[in-house]
Amino acid sequence: MGRLDWKRGRMNADNETDRMYKAMRGWRDVSGDWLDYYHFNEAATITDPIYDEAIGEGRVYFPPVRLPVLHVIHIQGENENTDTGFYYNDTLSATIAFDQFTGVGMDYAEIETGDYLNDRVYYNQKIFRVLQLSLEGKIQQRNVIVALYATQMKPDELVDDQLFNQWSQGNQPYR
Repeated sequence: MGRLDWKRGRMNADNETDRMYKAMRGWRDVSGDWLDYYHFNEAATITDPIYDEAIGEGRVYFPPVRLPVLHVIHIQGENENTDTGFYYNDTLSATIAFDQFTGVGMDYAEIETGDYLNDRVYYNQKIFRVLQLSLEGKIQQRNVIVALYATQMKPDELVDDQLFNQWSQGNQPYR
């Protein structure tokens, strides 16, 4: 009996990983979900040189990418009593197959360099700010799972985002 990583035939690590991707696509088709992912367009956004706030048309985003996910957990935040009254923040976590993540045009380099920190996600009629994209598993140097963690953005945080202006007014359109 040989080691799996030494085999080059039918039972090698690449074939097994490909079969895992195929199984995850099947799972997603039956039990999965979708996120609308808005990637920040840094080249088209004009920012104030001192305060680093968007000026002019505000922050600019590329058109949304419909991102297939295996599972989404949307946790509604509990009320916290602060000096300015009650405040709550929802959190979002999603499990995404790596081949589906890269298959819709997302880039592996964005995960490694942290270029996702200004990105937005639309889910369940709410806008979320991406906090972290991380690789959660590898088989023989091939990534398998991407985990996405995000927090809800409130209307006052969306004022500079022209694309999300409707949410900054408190109007949440239905899709």
